[in-house]
Amino acid sequence: RGWRIIIVSFSTFLALVQLAIFVYTILMYGMVPMKENPMFGPPVYALNILGAKNAARILTYNEWWRLATPMLLHGGWLHILPNVLLQLRIGIVLETTWGSTSWLVVYVISGLYASICSCLLMKDNLSVGSSGALCGLMGAWVPFMMATWNQTLPRDIGQRNMQFFTVVTSIILMVPLSFVPFVDFAAHIGGTVMGIAVGAIIFAGRLQTRNYKFLMRIAGIVGVLLLLPFSLYWFLEHTKPNGSLLNICPPPGCRITPAPTPAPGR
Repeated sequence: RGWRIIIVSFSTFLALVQLAIFVYTILMYGMVPMKENPMFGPPVYALNILGAKNAARILTYNEWWRLATPMLLHGGWLHILPNVLLQLRIGIVLETTWGSTSWLVVYVISGLYASICSCLLMKDNLSVGSSGALCGLMGAWVPFMMATWNQTLPRDIGQRNMQFFTVVTSIILMVPLSFVPFVDFAAHIGGTVMGIAVGAIIFAGRLQTRNYKFLMRIAGIVGVLLLLPFSLYWFLEHTKPNGSLLNICPPPGCRITPAPTPAPGR
């Protein structure tokens, strides 16, 4: 039964899709030297063709699907392997605990909002990767543990405390690590914050006190309603991406001046 849960999970399905798309990208477009792509993967123009987050094309050509497709794309072997391993290790555990529907809702909404934050704060960069969605899972883990804190059996209290410490520590460490070159800090932080808000809405029902249920759910709803409309408004009205992102061509096609920054990973 355990293997069946793993095989039919969204975590495994998405990991297989991500790996298949990455292999397809390598077969179709090849790999470039690490001085061009430090993630050890395909050229930047290939990621743009396949749907990398590109704020200029979203605003100019209404390519809104570019908010979702980055979750399925990765910049290189050094990018996809850690993400897929994390998704298979922690993602499956959380999906089994939360249920597939709740897991998928957190994953998708966090991933979409991660792309929006990336458009706001890294508007002149292409961006790909699923780690914004994975950060959302980590963020949603916090309200889940808060909602179920007093429902732990006495023999499991130590394990619960260690899990909570691990999650909070991981989120704290993620902030400085998100500012490493070629990492999309905006997607990481945005995904985490949205994951916390969505998790509060979903997992408030697990609380045993009616007032606490109401307060947690309202806090989550207010968080989503503040974050999402304001971010979209700011993106549509005040974001001016570099126009060179509209015309990213394979060599020896057109020359872009200035050249766009290589695609950060998530």
